[in-house]
Amino acid sequence: MAEAARYRAILMMIGAMAMFAAMDAVNKTLTHLYPIAQIMAVRFVVFVALACALARRGPWLVFETKAPWLQAARTAVLLLEMLSFIAAFKYLPLAEVHAVAAAAPLIATALAALFLREKVDPIGWGLVVGGMLGAVLVVGPAFEGLGPAMWIAVGATLLWGVYQVLTRLVARHDSADITTLHTPLVGLVVAGAFAIFEWRTPDAFGWFWLVAGGGMGAIAHICLVRALARAPASDLQPYNYFLLVFAAGLGFAVYGDTPGLWTVVGAAVIVACGIVAMRRAAA
Repeated sequence: MAEAARYRAILMMIGAMAMFAAMDAVNKTLTHLYPIAQIMAVRFVVFVALACALARRGPWLVFETKAPWLQAARTAVLLLEMLSFIAAFKYLPLAEVHAVAAAAPLIATALAALFLREKVDPIGWGLVVGGMLGAVLVVGPAFEGLGPAMWIAVGATLLWGVYQVLTRLVARHDSADITTLHTPLVGLVVAGAFAIFEWRTPDAFGWFWLVAGGGMGAIAHICLVRALARAPASDLQPYNYFLLVFAAGLGFAVYGDTPGLWTVVGAAVIVACGIVAMRRAAA
């Protein structure tokens, strides 16, 4: 049973990375058409609808949390992380942002080891570092001329690592349903308060992609919450690197970006680290 739960957590984590890559590609276009607060508000509306549909006892389940302050801190970190990443996608290419974000698994693993007392052996650390090196190979050239916008991506990456550890910590107190509901309800109130003052009425095309992006983000976060409720955060970190593989594939399919040699080599390293981590998790 434990092995089956871990395999489900792994598949959910990989699915979350696929949805995040698709959402990021959509958000990059949306940031040039609509305010960031509006994008986040619509995303949370979709998230709330989906979370309520999945909750077993309705939206009022959110009031049953046993760790309200921890949930509030986790949601606040998520809101800042989302705002930072969306802003970074507006000013930087997807590849550069994802390359910076590749440090998040290492941050999450270190924080999980320090604060959650999760055991990370040398091989586990090696897999995380190996995946990060693969991420660097995917990007290729060093960061040049990115300017201050790069620090937005760095800040978002730090927040992403902290968010994953807080999600794992919250799972010790609340069910996945409670956590899944808490995130969009609070997020909708905060983002909606700002979106009201800078709302731009979308056309049919705009509504489609706003809702589609919101759906992708909702599915991704639901998968992430459930994955972290079933397996240690440190065990799941190597699978974060699949995000780069999916992002490279979308870049080729949507924008016609042809992967170079180093991109292929880096993606191979990332996948190899993920496969080794999966085999070790099943052992």
